[in-house]
Amino acid sequence: MIAHVAEASELSGRVVLWLDPAADYPASRLEAPVLLAAAYGAEIETVVVSDGPAGDADGVPVRMVGHAARAEVSALVEHDRRFELLVARCRRAVDRAGAARGVTVRHTLAAGDAVDRISEMCDERGPWNIVALARMPASHSDSVIGTLLANVGGATGFLLCGEQRSAQSRVVVVVEDADRLPSMLRAAERLSAPRAPVHIVIAADTADGYADIEGQSRLLASESSLPIVFEDARPTFGVPGALTEFIARLRPSLTIAVFGGSALADGRELARASVVARTPILLVR
Repeated sequence: MIAHVAEASELSGRVVLWLDPAADYPASRLEAPVLLAAAYGAEIETVVVSDGPAGDADGVPVRMVGHAARAEVSALVEHDRRFELLVARCRRAVDRAGAARGVTVRHTLAAGDAVDRISEMCDERGPWNIVALARMPASHSDSVIGTLLANVGGATGFLLCGEQRSAQSRVVVVVEDADRLPSMLRAAERLSAPRAPVHIVIAADTADGYADIEGQSRLLASESSLPIVFEDARPTFGVPGALTEFIARLRPSLTIAVFGGSALADGRELARASVVARTPILLVR
């Protein structure tokens, strides 16, 4: 858990920010990864993953002939130039956001499979990495997210950078296991404005499970100096998306949750939550 890493004074972590050059990145969308990096004294490293230009098959020369050759070469040059301009625009946006909070920003350009490249980046450097998706993939978002979570083993957590709907600090912690609450509260404390309350949402399918988690959580919360508000979410009784709608009504500036439980059971529900709740979501392992 990232909070545990910070407590150990290992402040050389990194937020790996996966950028899509075709997307726009207003300051509101970049606020969450920059805030996360600033809170932990970390740096941001952006990564843009290119499939490589058409016709370039791993360095194997391709001979093109006649008018078609000239047209294809011209198209490739234009594609490369447009790609470079889009990448530069994205990087400038992150540079500005980082500079506003004193966060060091570095940039990487990679080629090939995005999940493989990001996994390699996380394995190469530590002690911790948070992988941030600057925006939801345009298609097959649930499968992309599921693949990232399953295959990027060197990441401590994942951040989906939804745009913040609330200008005020309102961090929501989704609790499915009371034993994990203390570390999640430490993360929430770093990521909240001073004296801003942290909102706890209990995620459970049954009334008995809800009561059990709530009782343990209230006991643990009483030992914290944070102002804490327990929201009356009620059991979901297994209804998909029930908790997502509740969280959306809270208009959080950031949601902290665990992937794979009642609240965010799979990549599809996570993708839906990001769209419906319109909140950055920090997933902790």
